[in-house]
Amino acid sequence: MELLAVAIFSFSCSSEDETPNLVEKSVTIEVEMDGNYADYLVTFSVHRMLSGTFTFFAPVLDQPTELNWAQVIEQGNTYTLSFEPEVPTISATSSAPIHSLGLVFNAVHLGGETDDSFQPLSATVNVLADGDVYPQFEYEAMSPGEVSVPLAEEITLQ
Repeated sequence: MELLAVAIFSFSCSSEDETPNLVEKSVTIEVEMDGNYADYLVTFSVHRMLSGTFTFFAPVLDQPTELNWAQVIEQGNTYTLSFEPEVPTISATSSAPIHSLGLVFNAVHLGGETDDSFQPLSATVNVLADGDVYPQFEYEAMSPGEVSVPLAEEITLQ
């Protein structure tokens, strides 16, 4: 019985020399919107940009160039932008190489009349790691008057 306890204990303890095998890369998140995107309130949030074991880095908002992060919670490593888009692109870049991040994208119709030519907002969200598309996500906004469903993703580079 003692031998079993020693074996279990030795396998459950890890050496201090072991470090996690984390792949860190420069990351850019690109959102390309289509449809009647100007008729929506868009929320884009980036959180948990991690390097090493517990080092947070801020995302740099590249596009739209005339805006800044609307809400910054540095202690939670969360950066949020809510706006009515005039251009179809949102882009944010990690300020240093990272191994993981989280993002949220959502769009809510602002109301008002629509006609037969109205197209709900759709978006393609690309996460580029060192310039290569890592994952890609598709988003479809709900029709006017319907409850929106956000795209929420947690990504770890490998």
